[in-house]
Amino acid sequence: MGMQVLVTGAAGLYGIHCCRELAASPKFEKVIGIDNFSRNFVHKPELLFDGISEKVQLLKKDFGSLNAKDIDALNVDAIVHYAAFVSIDESMVSPGKYFKNNEEKTFNFSNELLKTKTQPRLIYASSPEVYGNPQYTPMDELHPMNPRSFYAASKLASEKHAMVLWEWYGYNVNAIRNFNTFGENQNLSAYSAAIPAFIGKALKNETLNVTGNGAQTRDFMYVGDAVRAYRMLLEKPSIKGQAFNIGTGKQTKIKDLANKIVKLSDSKSKVKFVKERKGDLNALEADIKKIKKTLGWKPTYSLDEGLERTIDWYRNYVK
Repeated sequence: MGMQVLVTGAAGLYGIHCCRELAASPKFEKVIGIDNFSRNFVHKPELLFDGISEKVQLLKKDFGSLNAKDIDALNVDAIVHYAAFVSIDESMVSPGKYFKNNEEKTFNFSNELLKTKTQPRLIYASSPEVYGNPQYTPMDELHPMNPRSFYAASKLASEKHAMVLWEWYGYNVNAIRNFNTFGENQNLSAYSAAIPAFIGKALKNETLNVTGNGAQTRDFMYVGDAVRAYRMLLEKPSIKGQAFNIGTGKQTKIKDLANKIVKLSDSKSKVKFVKERKGDLNALEADIKKIKKTLGWKPTYSLDEGLERTIDWYRNYVK
């Protein structure tokens, strides 16, 4: 029999792509996706699951509501935990919301796992924001952790809550720190990330606002590469108690990203520089040697290839 996996935050960027990735592999027998649909999507999330695979089941649930009995009833071998609020700016406006949703719920969820009979393996989706401003680049897994936002603090705390299960109880837990991931199905809300925000503006020929001088850099990774790392880690249950970076190992300036999106989308948009964002990180770049050595994973999509696929998808939704 193949593996059965629960994916939290299944309607989000990572969630839907992970469900698709696992369903396409013969090594996975069933994928259960849960999401509370609390965010504003550019489409009806459940429609993306229509026809995806008979292996996939989508449930409208909040992961924070699951107790040990509920988890046992799902009868899964592993859990990929993506569900979280992910906006730095929003976290500084509503810190309590981020504490409760990201940290408190993950703390409770982790403790419910300890009470289960099935003891499903846990892979926690973390963030490079846990590192804070780089003391060196590329940033490896041993880089000091100095989060600069409540979002980053909530992700670091949640990762540590999950990893305590391994450190104290020997429970099978791993963490993947996802550098700046983009792709189809990314949120286009008021607090959206740079790439969907820029694409949304470019497709409407509106001005793209770049904070500061635009020289700050990020390591942009296409989501298709990212979820492949999760599949490969799920296929290696003997790996326990590890944290891995995933990214491209390449830095892109935000101003260059904006101009690239304008060009790739055949937009008439202009790029405007606005007041810098307080607490913004100077740079992010992943050191991915550890996951390359352990799993043989490496990114395959170029930035242009990923952006072209993403822009083509958004054309159907941005009017």
